[in-house]
Amino acid sequence: LQGIVHIIAPEQGYTQPGMVIACGDSHTSTHGAFGSFALGIGTTQVEQVLSTQCLLQARPKTMEIRVDGQLPYGVTPKDLVLGIIGRIGIAGGQGHVVEYSGEAMRSLSMEGRMTVCNMSIEAGARAGLVSPDDKTVAYLEGREYLEGRDFDSMAEGWLAWASDEGCNYDETLELNAADVEPQVTWGTSPGMVTSVLGQ
Repeated sequence: LQGIVHIIAPEQGYTQPGMVIACGDSHTSTHGAFGSFALGIGTTQVEQVLSTQCLLQARPKTMEIRVDGQLPYGVTPKDLVLGIIGRIGIAGGQGHVVEYSGEAMRSLSMEGRMTVCNMSIEAGARAGLVSPDDKTVAYLEGREYLEGRDFDSMAEGWLAWASDEGCNYDETLELNAADVEPQVTWGTSPGMVTSVLGQ
């Protein structure tokens, strides 16, 4: 055993932009940080995937959550995504694939992006992702699974999966990163959240 699948797959270079990834755990959305369509599925669906390499899906709606500006000192990616959930609720992303965009998202490390995408499920979304960029490529370079391959060619293909400029979404939410404060949760739902200065 080498650890948690949502960590070892990115660390070893198995997770790549443009992939469809399905795993029997709701937080498979973590892999969306690499620009993959990553679906957490149930046991019956795991059987479906293993036997047919297919997965029956209704076409989801699209939601852009754009976070511009810079996060204040001491505010983490977990605070950011909890702040988003506090704003839209645990069903705010229901029926949608969420794409996180904007200056604040671009400035996050790949690990930070993984944290945000991981929590997409807690907002009710089917999946969450960040469009691949140079930071994605830099993270994947030198990973064990990718050794001995034409990395430059692969990187060019990965960047082709980036979202088109001005693409349309069914819904868009815009936030200012500077407004995000450290978050505190309680109870049994991630919707039970407020900032440290909240009421």
